[in-house]
Amino acid sequence: MAPRLTSRRILLHPAGSRPRCLRSFANQSRLTTTNRSRPILPFLFIPRSSPNSVRRFTSERQRWWKHEAKLVVRYTLTLWGAAVCVLTIFFAVNEEIVEREFPTPHEWHYLTRKFLRDANSFKDPKNGEINWARALELSRGVVIRLEDVKTGGQDVVKLSDVVDPLLEVPGEFIACDISAKSEEWRRGYFEAIMLAAKAAEHVDGWQRDTTRNIVTPPEFVIGPSNPHPTPIPPGNPSAPREEDCETAYPSADNWYTKILATRGLTSRQKMEACLEYASFMEFKNNSEGAESLYKLALAEATSGIDPKKLPYDPRTLTLKERAGPPSMNVLDALTATANHIARKGDISSALPIYLSILKARRSLSDDPPRTTSSQPKVESFTQQVVKFFAPPDYPPPPPDGTQPPWRSTLERCQEAALNLYIGEILYATGSRDEGLAWTRDGVDLAEEQLRDSKIAQDARETKSTCRNCLSTGLGNWSIMVSRLAKEEKEKKATGSQTSMFSFWSGSSQATEGRWEAEEVVIQDRVKRTRELLEDVQAPKPGIVSFFKV
Repeated sequence: MAPRLTSRRILLHPAGSRPRCLRSFANQSRLTTTNRSRPILPFLFIPRSSPNSVRRFTSERQRWWKHEAKLVVRYTLTLWGAAVCVLTIFFAVNEEIVEREFPTPHEWHYLTRKFLRDANSFKDPKNGEINWARALELSRGVVIRLEDVKTGGQDVVKLSDVVDPLLEVPGEFIACDISAKSEEWRRGYFEAIMLAAKAAEHVDGWQRDTTRNIVTPPEFVIGPSNPHPTPIPPGNPSAPREEDCETAYPSADNWYTKILATRGLTSRQKMEACLEYASFMEFKNNSEGAESLYKLALAEATSGIDPKKLPYDPRTLTLKERAGPPSMNVLDALTATANHIARKGDISSALPIYLSILKARRSLSDDPPRTTSSQPKVESFTQQVVKFFAPPDYPPPPPDGTQPPWRSTLERCQEAALNLYIGEILYATGSRDEGLAWTRDGVDLAEEQLRDSKIAQDARETKSTCRNCLSTGLGNWSIMVSRLAKEEKEKKATGSQTSMFSFWSGSSQATEGRWEAEEVVIQDRVKRTRELLEDVQAPKPGIVSFFKV
């Protein structure tokens, strides 16, 4: 066998595919490069002047910051959205509550309705702090919006083209014809303009500081016309100077004159405007203007009646017994006229008018008039739920006053007021015992109406009238008795009651101390009726009640 030759094979590799010789110590792997941090002892640590820069924001931390930022934005939007929803619900519920308390016509624009609701809230706030200036501004804006074609003033016709360029709205006090509007629209318009006139009475003479745009009553203004100004209450801006002030609001005469010239109002509405305007004229010491307005009110109350068949005597203004029961308008107008006559001092002329009105009121029917409305239908549960969430209906129109009223709670309180008027006149003319008797009857009648369970169902006007009558009657009764008690003490001090026959005159001894005892009775009566003059409600159960005083 031939010997086998062994030779070295040389492997030829391409230049690009030749394997590299890896140096395990020069090219360290990941495991070898991973240097776990060892604890550094303070005495072995060598400080350096230029420390190594460390990357603080790695890719992991960037992703974490992005995630946190998204969460912040998400939670912020969620919380703010929830807060906006809660505030919106609270605002809507509050507006619904105010709408039920001060209803407005549904055909008005939303802002017009809100302005009137807010004006009524400022006039009759729950905390008792009335803001007549703000009520005037809002109600004034309501009237302007109702007369503007763009905000619900379609079919409203201006009766004149004469404007006053000095006013903020040149045609603000031009009378209008609103006959083409609905009854609800006209009733709301009358409510707004009467509120503006009433608020203007209370801010009559107020001054506006042009340098700071602040409205202030005239008694606080510093100037020659007010040498002794009233101090400004704490927390308010400093008192303005007279040279920096101008008249803040127009006079109430402008609104009352506009109401009387407006077409489309009922006779009762114009009569009420006449009586309010006459009262304002009396306040301004214009007796002639007030007397003419009372005559105009009587003319409006008897509009449509033949002058020869008037229910009262035109000369003495006393009601005729054979004329039948008078209308509500006639009773109200005659009562206001009698008050004006009594305030002038003509008591002998006012007393017969009061007596004739009281006699006519007592002869009215005790039963309410029959209504043509049928019995209410039984509503299903679904209808009750829909009715609960639906906006409340605008209240029906009140009586026009052309028919005789019936002896409701309000009318009986009017009778109590007449008793007080008659009692004042009799007491002032010397018939003190009779005056006290009439006053006691008025107080008893007013208290009886306030204690009646039906008064909770009546309107706010009824309760307010009865409360005013009761408080006024108690005040008059207290003043009358206190004067008599004072005279009684003076007689005791001077010894005018003592005589040599005082032992047999038992009547004089019995009358001693009578008025002092009646004063005690009046004080007890005031304490007993205090709950009737205020709306006192029991605290509602719940956790919140434990934190209330």
